[in-house]
Amino acid sequence: MKKDRLFYLDFIRAVSVVSIVVFHFAMPIFIQYFSNVNLGDIGVSLFFIISGAALMYTYTQNFSAKEFFIKRFLGIYPMFWIAYVAAFLYYFYLNKGIVFTAPKVNLILTLVGMDGYLNYWIPGFYILGEWFLGCIILLYVCFPLLRKLVIEKPLILLICVVVLYFGLVNFYPFKMNMGRNFIMRVPDMLVGMYFIQYIKKVKIYHFIPALIISVILLFFDVNINHMYELTLSGISLFFVLVFISNFIKWDNIQRIISVISKYSFAIFLTHHVIIYHFLGRFKGKELSTTETYTLFLLTCIVILIISIYLQKASDKVTGSLKRILAKSNIS
Repeated sequence: MKKDRLFYLDFIRAVSVVSIVVFHFAMPIFIQYFSNVNLGDIGVSLFFIISGAALMYTYTQNFSAKEFFIKRFLGIYPMFWIAYVAAFLYYFYLNKGIVFTAPKVNLILTLVGMDGYLNYWIPGFYILGEWFLGCIILLYVCFPLLRKLVIEKPLILLICVVVLYFGLVNFYPFKMNMGRNFIMRVPDMLVGMYFIQYIKKVKIYHFIPALIISVILLFFDVNINHMYELTLSGISLFFVLVFISNFIKWDNIQRIISVISKYSFAIFLTHHVIIYHFLGRFKGKELSTTETYTLFLLTCIVILIISIYLQKASDKVTGSLKRILAKSNIS
């Protein structure tokens, strides 16, 4: 039985992707940087949390690891591969050739969506998806185990994750940026999972402290480790936005939010290349405030149009793959 959509997940997903697009557009007239975190940090943290919430909501009762991984594969890779090929051909034309110098064997990292995640360590053929794609893939791999523990051993899991989190923040042994390490983003995902399983609704006594924490982290200098700022701001803003979503009743606004949410992954894959193209066209030109907003609006329109077509192409490929899988199961 198909479950009803939770509007607050669409709302927060839309807020997340818009925050990331605005951050990467890097317009000085937008408030990009707050006191402790920026719009990119906020968007990424919220996306991890709602990913956990959405998955837990979908798989609260019935769960098949095989079906889960097939669905995640079909939801990520066909669209990623289509977008990658298109971006590769665009850069091939733009640069009048192939500019990569990495060993061809490293192309496997691109095929599995890990080239951006490991780009700091292994040279590859990274074009789009950046570190976030590899990070969310690894979190998806962890989901079946996390789901089982959230349901069967919630307190033990919570204690272990909190201890591990604080331990790694204070004694971090990896070369990778702490905020990009999927281990450090497990708490974000778990917040969404615990919320669906045990909290379900944001009450006023959740909202007020979450709002206070959000305001402090966003607008006042706080002398704590940046990883704490990332985690706390993401969690507090999640509770604030869930509460606010209850008051968004206008049909037109809800439809706009639903559209942005529906194409969020496609927008994530396409926006870097499109922003790069448009900003490159205006490089060295002093734009007025009105011109900057106009350029941003034009960029967003193009991002949305291309994302819609990317989604349609991906849906066709995914539909074909589903039919092939269905036939193989029958036989």
